[in-house]
Amino acid sequence: MAQSSSSSQQTPQANPQGGLVPGAPPLQLRNLPSEQHTLTPAEQAQVKREQAYQAALRIANLTARWGPAMSTPGVSVTLVQTARTRTASGATQFTYQIAGSGFRSGEKLNLVRWPLNEGVRTVMGGLVLNAQGIAVCGAPATSQNTPPRSTDGDTNAPSQSLNAAPAPRAGSAPPVPSCGDTMKPNEPVEIQSTAAPGEAIRVALIAEDRSNGAATQVIPFPVSATDKSCSLQILLGMKDSDMVVVEGAGLPPNSTVRIQTLTGSQTHNLNAKTDAGGRMAMIVLPAVQGQTSGTTTVRYAGVLAPALPAAATSPKPAVPGASSAPSPQPEGGCSPAVSFHWGQGSYKPE
Repeated sequence: MAQSSSSSQQTPQANPQGGLVPGAPPLQLRNLPSEQHTLTPAEQAQVKREQAYQAALRIANLTARWGPAMSTPGVSVTLVQTARTRTASGATQFTYQIAGSGFRSGEKLNLVRWPLNEGVRTVMGGLVLNAQGIAVCGAPATSQNTPPRSTDGDTNAPSQSLNAAPAPRAGSAPPVPSCGDTMKPNEPVEIQSTAAPGEAIRVALIAEDRSNGAATQVIPFPVSATDKSCSLQILLGMKDSDMVVVEGAGLPPNSTVRIQTLTGSQTHNLNAKTDAGGRMAMIVLPAVQGQTSGTTTVRYAGVLAPALPAAATSPKPAVPGASSAPSPQPEGGCSPAVSFHWGQGSYKPE
């Protein structure tokens, strides 16, 4: 957005009796503040692109952190598959129960889900863990709970810590539906979902008083590749792979590594930093101008700068750009590469 520039002339000063300070330059038209700039269509499009990119970056950060990184220390949940069937369309429908540990005995819990291309939402309250650690419906809820509120109005994204979400203002959100409205006491909670390749099924359990919580996910159809000790995985950030998160593991720790993306004849070199455990995460926006769909291959291409200070890695903006640095050699000869389809019609539950 263009900003008005300050005038090179000295601004006249008012004296206590009114009028201008003697000797001050006369007021001229060029001294007056300019009118607010009206964005051109090109500038408006650029603002929208920037807003979309920032929204994608927030989703990518949450995608990479969903799980132990967002959970209260000592508290965890897992999804336990209990059944799989075929839907009328031929997709596989999975059924899961939720197992938890680290919660207080009898603690009332809320169930949170985060479907792809939707906001994070609290779908049910009044849950407890039974003697086997499985989430079941507790006694009929009588308390007036409110769900954790999003701190991101654009994406309905959760707080970076599950138990750190601020309480909503009065009247800003409907009450959490009680499990007793549709379930019997001690009946296990079941999650049913289909999934496309690279799609995560994400859930969380959060204490009604927000004192603790834990998140988890399962990826029924991973899109990944492993070569020796190194691996890359693609996680869908949006349907049709408009944005994906690339996760790496087993890479040289505390290093800057080269990640290459290849789409048709286009190759882009991207840099990412690994943490002390050799993990990294970054976002990739695979769309190519003039194309509505395609296939992108992501490969690990070696170390650029090893032995950096240890630091946790969050997703980095994958802004394509050629690098003038010489191509690195993959560490230890490992060079995993993974491909995914993107664009119109590429989202297909299996």
